[in-house]
Amino acid sequence: MLEIGSGPTKDEDIEYYDDPSGDDVRTNQPIIVTSESGRGSGLSVILNVQPNDYPPWSSIPYYGAKILLSDPNDYPETTILYKFVSIGESLDMKVQPMVFQSDDDVRRVSPERRSCWFHDEAVLEYTDRYSHETCITECKMRNFLKYCGCVPYKYPIDATTRICEFEHLKCLNNVTAYISEEQRACYPICYMECRDKRYSITSDLTPFVSRLFPTTVIENHNVSELSALQVYYARASCNSYKLMLLMDLNYFIATYGGIFSLSFGASLLTVSELVYLFGLFLLKLLHNTGR
Repeated sequence: MLEIGSGPTKDEDIEYYDDPSGDDVRTNQPIIVTSESGRGSGLSVILNVQPNDYPPWSSIPYYGAKILLSDPNDYPETTILYKFVSIGESLDMKVQPMVFQSDDDVRRVSPERRSCWFHDEAVLEYTDRYSHETCITECKMRNFLKYCGCVPYKYPIDATTRICEFEHLKCLNNVTAYISEEQRACYPICYMECRDKRYSITSDLTPFVSRLFPTTVIENHNVSELSALQVYYARASCNSYKLMLLMDLNYFIATYGGIFSLSFGASLLTVSELVYLFGLFLLKLLHNTGR
């Protein structure tokens, strides 16, 4: 595994997974990344489920963990993926990314026509980098605050924002179920990101076999209460989709002007001459009519 740190000059519109929040290594843990694929790479975790810690009134119908998969730069709500692993199970999550790129020429097209934002084009309240998922989350927060006067506890809020309580549950539900989309409109419009990545997952579930893991990890633990998780890239390559500007005025003139010239033996100079002659003809005609 590799840690992202200082390196070559960074492109401001490409996502880098480093956390500049502090210099103390105890509070500033950089995100760990890998460029390898296969079960031998990625993340391997042993989960100590400890079923005795579950209260008798818990509504969770199983002992285990819920594994969430999301982009670390997005608020984990809109496009989040998840899997469950129960006690005595080993879960393999195989991740397949999709990369979306856009040429800089696309910036000349209005966001309404291209239906996407570059990261530096739209301003959000709780992040300095635009994200489709975070934009939708902030839009929900504004609607909850507008109609209910509070925001659910799970959202990022400042010290002056009121957190919703049980008495607000009906209002929160009404905002989601009965307020029209026009009334819940977002500003800025939450277009997709012009440069982004998404993930899909497949999984395998097998019984937990303790001898497959280092004894230094599982010793002093009750093996019957353990579960395992492996997260890794399924393949060494992925699909990349690119948005580009295929035709502009220069391309139109160069392409169709050349075809017109080859087909009819004409050029832009010929067209200019025709317009000039036609103008002279009109002026002469108007002059003769005035007599």
